[in-house]
Amino acid sequence: MRKTVMRPDELVVDIAFPSPPPGTRSAFYKLGLRKAQAISVVNAAIVLQMDEGVVQTANITLGSVAPTVIHAPEAERSLVGKTLEEEVIERAAALAAEEASPIDDLRGSAAYRRHMLKVGVRRTLQRLAEGREREAMPEHPVTLWGGEPPRAGKAPAACEHPATGVIETTINGRSYRFTSGFDKSLLRLLREEAGLIGTKEGCAEGECGACTVFLDGVAVMSCLVPAPRAHGAEIVTVEGLAQDGALHPIQQAFIEEGAVQCGYCTPGFLMSGAKLLEERPTPRREEILEGLTGNLCRCTGYYKIISAVERAAELG
Repeated sequence: MRKTVMRPDELVVDIAFPSPPPGTRSAFYKLGLRKAQAISVVNAAIVLQMDEGVVQTANITLGSVAPTVIHAPEAERSLVGKTLEEEVIERAAALAAEEASPIDDLRGSAAYRRHMLKVGVRRTLQRLAEGREREAMPEHPVTLWGGEPPRAGKAPAACEHPATGVIETTINGRSYRFTSGFDKSLLRLLREEAGLIGTKEGCAEGECGACTVFLDGVAVMSCLVPAPRAHGAEIVTVEGLAQDGALHPIQQAFIEEGAVQCGYCTPGFLMSGAKLLEERPTPRREEILEGLTGNLCRCTGYYKIISAVERAAELG
């Protein structure tokens, strides 16, 4: 689990993705138990280099069907030099399924995984053949950036924070100066150094959204952000949503709609909902679902949360 080829004395300093050459077509398939923030039951990434409809090179990468991510070389070779006709697609999908070595677990049996891998590869190749690889992507996706590109803040491009240094930041409009916490996450800095305990830790690995805050105007999961990133930044936590004693519309709507049960996830939903409304003041239901995909709730079933966001849009 989580092993890499790096040696103990090595450090990743750069990750580069070269621009795909002309004629490149690609698509990703994922089958999960929910639409986002969930481990795949099966996934496949397919990249084809095409020339006048003929596959020149093929890369098929499979996930959740082997101990590690794997290629499907036999399926790749079956595509090269051919057009994406039905029988070619069917053959490649079958080969990809044969090259997998899935297991049984709580998300699905090995047989189910192998079957759905074949289905997924076939559907993905069909989308590529028909030029439909972007059909499921929203034209204007919700970003939770508040409608504007992220701001860089006052921090320089590179900044070193030794143990003897300070972190100077603004949280909920108030200036803070920290002389400790450099080795912590932003979440722990907020809770332990700043004493702002409204932001919750649910998973500590970016899976649940309970720790969502605004960092330089962008909704982020603070458990994934190093504390020194706060230096020179402007941060808003759930404690900062209300202004001049008046609740934010999203807070008021959560009360009116009864959109809470245990309440542990609520701060994260409030922050995501507030940023969504800043970005889309009158969001469609699909946009609400998209904006909240990064937040998990184990109690409510989400119906009241969605209706609360709709109500907040009415409250303005």
